[in-house]
Amino acid sequence: MNDLGLSSRAWFLWNNSAGREMIEARSDSSGEASGAETSEEVSGESGSREGRFSHEADTPMEVASLTKIMTAMVVLEQRNLDEEVTITAEMLEGLEEFSVIGLREGQMATVEDLLYALMLPSAGDAAQALAISTSGTIEEFAKLMNRESENLGMTGTHFSNPVGFDWREGAGASEGAGGEADETEVLEETEIRNYSTARDVAKMLGAALQNERFREIFGTYERELPSVGLVARKTFPAPGTGANAVYSGIKGGKTGFTFAAGRCFASVAEVEGAEYILVTLGAEGANHLEDARKVYQAVEVEYEPVRLVKEGDLLARVPVEGSPVKALEFRAGVDYTMALPKDVREEDLVYSFEGFEEQTVVRRDTVAGEPFGKVTVSYNGEALYSHGLVVYESCEGAANCVEMPKFYNYYGWLGLGLLITAVLAAGTVWAFIRKRRSGRKVWRILPWVGVLMTILNIVLIWMIFEVWYEVTDEVEVFQPEMSLTEELEEAPEEQPEEVPAVDDGGGAIAGGNCTTGLGSLMLVNPNFTVGTEFITGRRTQLVSVSQTYGIPEYHEAGNGDNLMMPEAAEHLNEMVTAYRAENPGHEIGTYSCFRARGTTCGRLCAATGTSDHHTGLTCDLIDLAYGSVLNTDDYSNHLEWQWLRENSYRFGFIDRFPEAWAGGPMTEPANVDAEGSTGLFETWHYRYVGVTAATEIATGKYNGGEYDSLEHYLKATGRVKDLKGGKCE
Repeated sequence: MNDLGLSSRAWFLWNNSAGREMIEARSDSSGEASGAETSEEVSGESGSREGRFSHEADTPMEVASLTKIMTAMVVLEQRNLDEEVTITAEMLEGLEEFSVIGLREGQMATVEDLLYALMLPSAGDAAQALAISTSGTIEEFAKLMNRESENLGMTGTHFSNPVGFDWREGAGASEGAGGEADETEVLEETEIRNYSTARDVAKMLGAALQNERFREIFGTYERELPSVGLVARKTFPAPGTGANAVYSGIKGGKTGFTFAAGRCFASVAEVEGAEYILVTLGAEGANHLEDARKVYQAVEVEYEPVRLVKEGDLLARVPVEGSPVKALEFRAGVDYTMALPKDVREEDLVYSFEGFEEQTVVRRDTVAGEPFGKVTVSYNGEALYSHGLVVYESCEGAANCVEMPKFYNYYGWLGLGLLITAVLAAGTVWAFIRKRRSGRKVWRILPWVGVLMTILNIVLIWMIFEVWYEVTDEVEVFQPEMSLTEELEEAPEEQPEEVPAVDDGGGAIAGGNCTTGLGSLMLVNPNFTVGTEFITGRRTQLVSVSQTYGIPEYHEAGNGDNLMMPEAAEHLNEMVTAYRAENPGHEIGTYSCFRARGTTCGRLCAATGTSDHHTGLTCDLIDLAYGSVLNTDDYSNHLEWQWLRENSYRFGFIDRFPEAWAGGPMTEPANVDAEGSTGLFETWHYRYVGVTAATEIATGKYNGGEYDSLEHYLKATGRVKDLKGGKCE
């Protein structure tokens, strides 16, 4: 992709959908647990996991106002958004050549408004106001910035200010409020104090986007700032507007400019269902947006996301020193996905291991945190995925790192086998000698029995120590099964038929579903479908229950969207808090909440447009004390199932798919009939409907005192006329 004709000096593409890679050792051959994790990423274009999509990605250079991404990160960690800041003269100094929002001495502005001013028009006065009001001085705030960059592993970065000044004395022009630079003054080059690399900026932006408030600000193009009395606007147009070339899938971005840095651009975009971060530095003229468009379009046309490893895949088996029967297994902790050419084949990928300082065994004196080696995935001779392995548990404390007693190890058992053979051989010789001296029949047979036993013993020793106790000092590297885009997305074979869009009265568009106006009682199933516009609109209304309430998410790698409608999220927090208080030592977390698309994983999954997870009112709940797999085999023994069935209605939640309403044998995914059968039996699937409705459903007000289904309840209360035909009154 380096032949796209980009004008940027450096650029780096980061697959943000893959998240942070972790590799861990799960267990040895005897089942005794130990572990390891990855160290920092390998530097250098040829050795990095994104080498195919970078150019001078690790070269330190000026990054201008991309610095403000770190400024926003630190502020969001340190401050409350509704805090007010009193603008002082110090906050407005030294900004003559930089863009400002127009703050005035003595003015009061909220932290939230200053953050929007910082990230949209790239206001230097907002940056300094936030920094000084947070830490007292620019210098102290810069220390926080550098501490955070160190925590993120940004080894090629140093910050000296929150604005993006390049030099020790003075600065060049930055982009103005309208994105134009004042190039009337060029300052002499002195000592660089504020710099980073394309890879480091991408890493920084990836971490920042984990914060929902930052993501919201980063993706906003225009915002009224009440406390400032102005409207803040982005320094580049939103996709589909303006004359500048902007890739249509861009979801947010930040520009930067100084004379030394040139045009810089950090953006996040969605390409064919995967999220990418692109950082371009030092573009000539005003070509930074054009460079981004070229890269994103090249990925869209020529590449597709490929999952190289998934959680639990065995990557390497490493022998343990002094123990030929034990080995340490390194497995992938989460899925890892990246873009590869669409014609890539599994056999084109090469998985290899390189030991640290040529290590090929885990030593008995290995200590926690000691580098061990790295696993690398290559394609056409170029490294795609490469991370260092670090043993995180001292070998002295791990059973599979300690040499067994001499008698019990390989050599002890081999010695015992040889001793038995020698005894049998000696006994056989003695029997032959006795045979000559004795005429008894038994001595004519006994020597040949000894010969047979000696031969059988030798064969047995060979079998044991060649097959069972085979000595190896080589690392075994395993190649997981590669998964292509369509397998990752689990796209349904048949999309639900689109029907004319209907406004549901709440600003979202439904696929002709007459229940969307019922609020928390809306119905989504194979007979009451929603369209893609409804799902997209619903996504914008949701909040993260982990970010907002700290509810743990136990399937982030496979889902990552524990999002709910605000009212439902608030009641979910109350419910899991009550469960924790009433059951000490137990914790309920989410496994999967909102889903933007359906799946075709079998009888317990629904195609896009038919899933209850589209409502933003649903979560699959799990207590890890009973394992991490959702199944109905032993759920009646689970404390969380018993507690939720008895108590969830008090918080407005119902068992959405009770067994009594499954509609017969679970052989079809859509056993939804005209009487209220749901077609599913899922003991973990809980849906918010409000306290009143939940109480009536749980107590069977319209079902003879037995637990009701939502479908039957809506028909019994007259809200739905035809469950099979998808019609309301």
